Amino acid sequence: MSLNEDLVQASNDSFWEIGKYSRTVKRIDNGKALCDSLRQLIQQRSEIETSYAKSLTNWSKKWNEFLDRGNEYGTIQAGWRGMLQEADSLSELHSLVSENLMNKDYVNIKAWQKENYHKSMMHFKETKELEEGFKKAQKPWEKKYTKLMAAKKDYHAACRSEKSTANQENNARGDSAVSPDQLKKIQEKLRKCQQEVETTKEKYEACLNDLNSYNAKYIEDMNEVFQKCQDFEKTRIEFFKKTMFEIHQHLDLSVDPRFSQVYSSLHSTIGQIDSDKDLRWWSTNHGADMAMNWPTFEEYSPELQNISKKKDSGIGGGSDGITITSIRHKPDGLDAPQSSPYNSKRQVSTTESQRSSSGSNIQQQSSTLRSYTNYTYFSHKEPERKEEPVSMEESNPFADDIDEPPSPSPEDSPRQMNGKEGVPVRALYDYVVTEEDELPLKAGDVFVKLSEEDELGWCKGYKDGREGLYPANYVEPV
Repeated sequence: MSLNEDLVQASNDSFWEIGKYSRTVKRIDNGKALCDSLRQLIQQRSEIETSYAKSLTNWSKKWNEFLDRGNEYGTIQAGWRGMLQEADSLSELHSLVSENLMNKDYVNIKAWQKENYHKSMMHFKETKELEEGFKKAQKPWEKKYTKLMAAKKDYHAACRSEKSTANQENNARGDSAVSPDQLKKIQEKLRKCQQEVETTKEKYEACLNDLNSYNAKYIEDMNEVFQKCQDFEKTRIEFFKKTMFEIHQHLDLSVDPRFSQVYSSLHSTIGQIDSDKDLRWWSTNHGADMAMNWPTFEEYSPELQNISKKKDSGIGGGSDGITITSIRHKPDGLDAPQSSPYNSKRQVSTTESQRSSSGSNIQQQSSTLRSYTNYTYFSHKEPERKEEPVSMEESNPFADDIDEPPSPSPEDSPRQMNGKEGVPVRALYDYVVTEEDELPLKAGDVFVKLSEEDELGWCKGYKDGREGLYPANYVEPV
């Protein structure tokens, strides 16, 4: 017997007790539940990786926009952008980690779980088979054990009765009030009790010997079923160990050469910052090294005077010019082209800014301008002639400067498809969803685009009876 076996103390809760094998059987059901828990762990970690990747992308976009409109310049600006490029590259790596966790580890656990746990009516098939094996191995021993407990009970009851009768007989001998006949009856009862004790003792010992002789067979049969349980559990533990190594491989970015390349590139970019070069650039473009047309002495020339007069003459300063004498404002939307409800806000904003710019130019050229739509012009080249209105297309010198709102292209025009009004598009690539509000795509799928691309590069679409988001650069118009 080994040291460990010496330390083990027998208890009433032993595996060998009747029905105590149930904990070993239940371990199989627990293994199935642990597979579910491990998949849930992987899914939550994948969501964390995805969220982190999106946060890095949004952070990089925000600070790139800051640099686009900010005051930083030269090689030091390249250093800023190098740190933002590190975030973009790291975002791609963490997105890849998320994809590997879900597409490989999560899927592998689910497949193994399906292969090793087979659902029956009430329990798993593996649980039911092993439970029946334990019952079959324990049933003969259980019968012998039950018989032994009954014999033990009878023997102990006979012993109690014999002891009580012996005390009664001793008391009767010392009591003169007890007649000889009564004493004789008590003594006869005592002999019967003694015989009963002997009989039940022999039966008890026989049952015990019978049970002990069967113990070896009982242990062998129970160990055979128990070993099956151990083998099944060992398979699960070994699979979990292998899966955790694969998870480690997917999480450990330090072994990915792309990870080290990200930071070697960042280090190189920062090392290329050159203060002297930046200062020279600033001096050349905004400082003391800029070229200058210094004033010089100029002789008087009639030609220069004529040129000066031409520059000073405005739109209404000479008799040959055109003066805007009347401006009529046309109500909004009278002849304006109907823009598509799916035109982006950016397009609307651009058109409005173009109109404001054109109007501003006209206001600078005429003090009488009040609006930049629907102008009426009059010529006063000959004062004696009656002023007659002319069309804007014929005599408006600013017609080229006024931008009309762009009419929607046929591709962006809304159409009815699958009961939804939108633009039909076709998927160019497969896309696996990572959020509940996204649409899964397969290359070649045709569905309806409901909204234009937002600032993050996503569009809203309708496909297979549901609405959701999808990457704008994954589709093309049909």
